[in-house]
Amino acid sequence: MKSNTEFPLIYYLFAIILGGLSILLAFSSPAGTIALLSLSTAAFLISQRSVNRFLWLAFFLAGLSLQMMVPRKIEPGGIEYTGYVTRGGTGFVEASEGKILINGNWRSLRDTVQIRLSKSNEELYTGQIIWAAGNMEVRSIFPLYVIDSVADGHFERFRLLSLPGRYSRDKLKKYGLLDTMAGSVFLGDRRSMESGTRNEVSNLGFAHLFAVSGLHIGMMYLFANYALSRFLLGRRTKLMLSVSLIFLYTMATGPSISAMRSFLMLAIYSFFKFIDYRQHPLNVLGLTGILMMLSQPSIIVSISFQLSFFATAMLLIFLPVFTEHNFMFQAFMTGVIAQIAVIPLSLNVFGTISVASIPLTILMVPLFIIPSYIGVISLMIFDALNFGPICDFLAGALKQLSRIFEISTETISGLIPVMRLEGVGAYLVSLSLLFCVFFSLWHFGHKP
Repeated sequence: MKSNTEFPLIYYLFAIILGGLSILLAFSSPAGTIALLSLSTAAFLISQRSVNRFLWLAFFLAGLSLQMMVPRKIEPGGIEYTGYVTRGGTGFVEASEGKILINGNWRSLRDTVQIRLSKSNEELYTGQIIWAAGNMEVRSIFPLYVIDSVADGHFERFRLLSLPGRYSRDKLKKYGLLDTMAGSVFLGDRRSMESGTRNEVSNLGFAHLFAVSGLHIGMMYLFANYALSRFLLGRRTKLMLSVSLIFLYTMATGPSISAMRSFLMLAIYSFFKFIDYRQHPLNVLGLTGILMMLSQPSIIVSISFQLSFFATAMLLIFLPVFTEHNFMFQAFMTGVIAQIAVIPLSLNVFGTISVASIPLTILMVPLFIIPSYIGVISLMIFDALNFGPICDFLAGALKQLSRIFEISTETISGLIPVMRLEGVGAYLVSLSLLFCVFFSLWHFGHKP
């Protein structure tokens, strides 16, 4: 059967996700498994009108198989571990493609491991090799494995990967911006913000603005493309250099799951553009998700992965409908669509809905996020050019902007309530909205 849609890969991504979730729930919640299988059946019946039913089932079974290969029977206790740092940070990091020593035997452990370092102020960067000894805990959320290290060490293996993160953090520290809102926006890391501000941002529903995603990667790509257009470069040369610069920025941010999703989408889209082979954005998103699932099957239980892909899919499905409207209306609809997309997951994980998320997102982006982002980039450029007075002025302005942001969130948080919906109500709302996702895929894939 020939595909009747421009974006079959997004259907196959949902199939592999549903297959993986089915095997996970089979071990933890039989009732949840029945509900998910019902949802999977509905998704299959809708999808078979657009894509090859046998391929859909093959990806569903692939999702089952991938989760069955993830080791979950590792006994908690004292272990030694060595692997590659995939997400740097201060106090704790994530590593993968490693080996673990249990009862005198080394065994492979490709999945992501979160390591709480023995020194809470120690910084590690992407690309380094880490060794840690301590107690390991196995849990049901991503990362599946957490090591409380009592002794650890690291050394450089791929310095090119760690250099962007080291450089960015050093410059932000130099100007006292690492623990400000501006630094958090640029690095996509809210952990350095004050705990009170961090909680207020989460409760108000715009924490996603501090996760490096399409907004950040898109702005950096536009900046890189504009800068390179000042030189006499060919289209393909400029495309390759732009993607290379975005790769360095992605490494500087950690990188997080949403950052990797955004970069991979850009890289895949640029590849098809390089070879002049047009692809629908939803197809690019589907291929990105499939590649991430194949490389790290346990990522399926990551709330960041789920939020990032559902929100992006909904935006790509619905935003083309509003392209004929003005910019303000499109910005408003972007907030509405993204918020609706994350409601099912937010309800199940956090049990909360922020009634102010959409208007606050629209306000925060032009007032704080974009100025902070452009300000930090400009600061680093002028620092490289050794323009000290300009750098000091920009650093001072960014600190004041961050202070205004903290005061604003504190004031708004005291005025706007957070809605809580738990139990059966949250479950029914979530299931209904998830079904709407598949229905919208079917509907918009068959526009006359």
